[in-house]
Amino acid sequence: MKIEGSVAVVTGGNRGFGRHLVTRLVERGAKVYAAARRPEAVDVPGAVPLRLDITDPASVREAAAVATDATLLINNAGIFTSTSLIDGDVGDIRREMETHYFGTLDVTRAFAPIIEANGGGAILNVLSVLS
Repeated sequence: MKIEGSVAVVTGGNRGFGRHLVTRLVERGAKVYAAARRPEAVDVPGAVPLRLDITDPASVREAAAVATDATLLINNAGIFTSTSLIDGDVGDIRREMETHYFGTLDVTRAFAPIIEANGGGAILNVLSVLS
């Protein structure tokens, strides 16, 4: 996929690996929506801050309504509670599943039709050992 001229949405785009992806995509000529629960934390010059909490379906719909020009989605947002799957708090385990599985699924389902309507593109899921 050609990056220059593409329009990317990067979830978790305000820090860590997501911020790195946003920076590199902007440098390579993409328009980049840096999606984050706290968009005011996005500090990459040239990036477009986008409010998005992937665990909130209304937030996902609102972000998709803003980024209607997307051709690339990078599902990068995640959490780490360091909860043991054997004897850890089930609420923490559910939070991780809501984020890593259902949140990523909701974002993908919201943006796949947009990407298709814009002539196609790509969806990249960034996975950790938690996945």
